[in-house]
Amino acid sequence: MLALAAALCALAPAPSARAQDAGTQSVFSLGAGARAIALGRSFVSLADDASAVYWNPAALCNAQSGQVSAMYMPLFGDFTDADYTYAGFVYPTLRAGAFGAAFMHVGSTFQGFDAASRPTGEQGYSESQLLLSYAFEVHSRWLLGTMAVGATGKASRITVDPYSSTAPGADLGFRLVPDFARSLALAVNVQDIVGAEQRLDVDAERTDRTILAGAGYTARFSGGSALRLSLQMGFPERADGRFHAGAEFAFARYLALRAGYDDGEFAFGLGVSLSRFAFDYAMMSRETAGSSHPVSFSVAFGSTLEERRIAAEERRMREEEEAVQRAFAERVASHRDEAIQRQAAGNWEGALDKWKIVLEYVPGDEEAMAGAATARERIVESQAQAVRDVENQAIIRTRFTQGLAAFEEQNWARARAEWQAILAVDSAHAGAADYLRRTQERIDDAVRRSVARATDLEKAGRLTEAIAEWNNVQQYDPANVQARRAIERIRTRIESASADLAAARQRLRVVGLYDDALRLYNAGEYEKARTSLEELLRLQPDHEDAKNLLALAKRRLRPLSDEERAQIRQLYLSGMQYFSRDEYARAIAEWEKILAIDPGNESVRGNVKEARARLERLKERD
Repeated sequence: MLALAAALCALAPAPSARAQDAGTQSVFSLGAGARAIALGRSFVSLADDASAVYWNPAALCNAQSGQVSAMYMPLFGDFTDADYTYAGFVYPTLRAGAFGAAFMHVGSTFQGFDAASRPTGEQGYSESQLLLSYAFEVHSRWLLGTMAVGATGKASRITVDPYSSTAPGADLGFRLVPDFARSLALAVNVQDIVGAEQRLDVDAERTDRTILAGAGYTARFSGGSALRLSLQMGFPERADGRFHAGAEFAFARYLALRAGYDDGEFAFGLGVSLSRFAFDYAMMSRETAGSSHPVSFSVAFGSTLEERRIAAEERRMREEEEAVQRAFAERVASHRDEAIQRQAAGNWEGALDKWKIVLEYVPGDEEAMAGAATARERIVESQAQAVRDVENQAIIRTRFTQGLAAFEEQNWARARAEWQAILAVDSAHAGAADYLRRTQERIDDAVRRSVARATDLEKAGRLTEAIAEWNNVQQYDPANVQARRAIERIRTRIESASADLAAARQRLRVVGLYDDALRLYNAGEYEKARTSLEELLRLQPDHEDAKNLLALAKRRLRPLSDEERAQIRQLYLSGMQYFSRDEYARAIAEWEKILAIDPGNESVRGNVKEARARLERLKERD
């Protein structure tokens, strides 16, 4: 027994001669894990494996996957046959914190003697400790970083034949990673904050409290290599403080070299990792007792926290996409049901509006296409039947068909001309009057936008584009005096501002080409309009209105392909996802890609307008 006690004292740094009452320090102050021992037992801030149960329960949150670890260390075999073992387990979770457990044991045999110093035979001595730990993390700007808090409950047992005693204890640990220095960690572990009080025979001994405080720094390099440095002070309750330091360089996660300073003594070690397995070796020495060589073996199991985060994010995205798909399907079904109900009630105009919305959501939907065609036919038939003069029914039918087509194509000028032609034949025609009112509302809105844009463009010196806007106004309102005077004024400015006659003629040519293209487009001559616009863009490649009109003309000449319809559908769904998460800027970006493919898509244009309005409201609240 005396030999074992001497060996254990030799292992731990001896208290200073100034300490008057050294007290009882746990035999397990030797630590846990060959890696930590090789780092001079400076591990309170860097612990990230199953040995964290001993070094700092708060550091359990550093573990990135489940791990089981075991250590064996002979206690200086030439001096005593005692051995020291540790087995630990850690399992981190994404939301419920981290859990750990460990078992530590030291034991030996000794020769017993009676009061007369006569041998009584071999007797046994052992100390063991069961530890159960839990830790969780809290991030707060008040803490200036991420704080991990952990606690360990202990059950300690000591046996010296024929006596034994069991007592509880507890540790409390903290670890802080500042936001301003994520490579730095500060940690404190109060070991035996509730010290085990053992009673053998008559006398009782309480395990002294020890405070471990330290800082660690990690520098990571490409390929998985990393440098780790640590400093630590140990403050036993009734002994002087002890200084520890360690350094580790890991090569691509496969090989690690370590060195440590352990309160006046040095330690060294290495680690080898392969896949989920790791082997660690350390050499520690004591001047009074020689050297010892602890070894550890660890196995990681289960998925890593990062893999779990990725899987959880993928599940969340799938659920979100499914929710958007359901909302999209419900919206389409709602419009489809309304179209069928209006159709059944004989409200063909309302049914046509709803079938058009379904087709904007699901381009190429056969039921919607058939329903829209039926609604158009019934609208034309009903309007033709409403004509009092039977002789004019054919004219009204033809005009109404052409007007309805122009209205759907947003060719407002042509649609207005058709409604006016119908009303010239039958001034009481309610359908033509209603569509004329609706068409005029859109024309008035277009005129207001063109006037505002023309004014802004003229102020910005973009004169040819300003003339184009005024031409739009004249297209809808030929008698508009403001537009005529503005065009004359801008033409004069262009001619007087240009010293180069050729440049002035080119600008005027651009204006003329745009006028011709706009007139041809409204007349339904899309091929000729495209030719004029392409010539215009060769003269002025940055003419935005010409680009937009050219896109519309090309769309009239070539309907959307199945591939484009599928692309529009995917972009629409993507925009709806962003819109449902209040990410309006990203939703607008997706929907504007649709408008680049299909500039006449009014439903998408309305969505963009709504998203911009909501984005402005968010900015105002901020």
